Amino acid sequence: MNNFGPYAARLAPLLPQLVLAYQRRAGDIPAALREAGQLGQRHVGMLIMLAIGGPLSVSELAQRSGMTVAHASLVVGELARAGLVTREHDERDRRRILVSLSEVAKPAVAEMRHRNAEPVIAFLRELDEDQANEFIGTLSLLLAHLRD
Repeated sequence: MNNFGPYAARLAPLLPQLVLAYQRRAGDIPAALREAGQLGQRHVGMLIMLAIGGPLSVSELAQRSGMTVAHASLVVGELARAGLVTREHDERDRRRILVSLSEVAKPAVAEMRHRNAEPVIAFLRELDEDQANEFIGTLSLLLAHLRD
């Protein structure tokens, strides 16, 4: 596409709205998590990552969240002190530490995930299979460009 100006003009105001809408929705942290301490978006994001794909090592969490390993380790430490995650040695490689949601955190994180997924599911229901695949592929491409 050579003339991207009109598209950029239409897209430019939508991206901040998307970010703000998601942050507003994600900001509704369940009471059980709020009571655990001062949690920010980085904490919430890591808890959701663990709910989706855990248990994970700190380096895997860092890679998936776009953090440095040191920063991810700091966040994991804060979550562990709040009682929201546990750290255990990997049975197959005892040098590797795996991070998991604690039993205390699981119900609250599940509630948060469900609440955050509702509008996305409603949106996807309005699309046919080809549209959904195209949307997800395009969003993945946009995220790859934003990370670079």
